[in-house]
Amino acid sequence: MINKLAYLSSTCPYCDNERQITADKTSWLIHLAKHREQIIEHLTETTDYCVFCSYPELAANKKHSSSHYRWAHQKSMLLNWALDKLPKQIIV
Repeated sequence: MINKLAYLSSTCPYCDNERQITADKTSWLIHLAKHREQIIEHLTETTDYCVFCSYPELAANKKHSSSHYRWAHQKSMLLNWALDKLPKQIIV
């Protein structure tokens, strides 16, 4: 669990120039919200199964997979997943 007063420092893999960002968790989630479609695209490209479902089924195709991520799961789940997967440094 990340301390509310801690800052996270990392490059954003979804920005074109992979810019370095140091911000608190809330600010990171706000930033990642701008990249929701890129996060969905990344998930559909890297796995054939949903990473969030308890009993994942094989996706019929990439369009089906992206629709599943877009509509079957909350936006916050996608953003928290992306934040957890960032190679980051925690600054207290």
